[in-house]
Amino acid sequence: GRGAPGDTQYFLYWQNSRHDNVMECELYIKDENGRNVGCRFQNVKIDIEKAYFLVNGSSKGSLIQFYDEYIQLYKIEKLIPPSNIAVHCEEIKYDCIIQWQRPQINHSNKDKCFKYEINIKHKAGGNSHIFQRSNTRKKYYLKMRAAGSSCFVNPTWGQWSAPIEFGKNKTTPLAVLPPEISCYTH
Repeated sequence: GRGAPGDTQYFLYWQNSRHDNVMECELYIKDENGRNVGCRFQNVKIDIEKAYFLVNGSSKGSLIQFYDEYIQLYKIEKLIPPSNIAVHCEEIKYDCIIQWQRPQINHSNKDKCFKYEINIKHKAGGNSHIFQRSNTRKKYYLKMRAAGSSCFVNPTWGQWSAPIEFGKNKTTPLAVLPPEISCYTH
């Protein structure tokens, strides 16, 4: 905690289920003084059961109180953005079809487990969604993110994808599209 001596070092141990071995963090995140302040988990299998976490601390001059808790891992998982985002626009019609692949997680392979947020901006200075362009001569930027909809997937919005460009780079005297459009899809 905040009142711990400066020489305190923390160690994180966890157990995915009661039947698994207890493991220590493989890759600690350290502060400027070399103290362990976090952990990056690699190759973690997320089960429905709660995982057990234990944080121990050591100091030369003081006893450090341990902390332990059972946590459902999917509740703290941070979703990566959807991948392979593509926008296909028809020149004659005003429709654009946006397609993507859901975030890859090891505990669910169902599309119904996710919901998506799509953010579209025009340049002013199942897995698809139809966007109707109001102006075929503008360039647009699209970014997406995902959140869990069910199936033990974290309901918190994940990271935004990198912006995807589509449309043409011609200017028009009248701005028909609002500067930003957000839409949600399941």
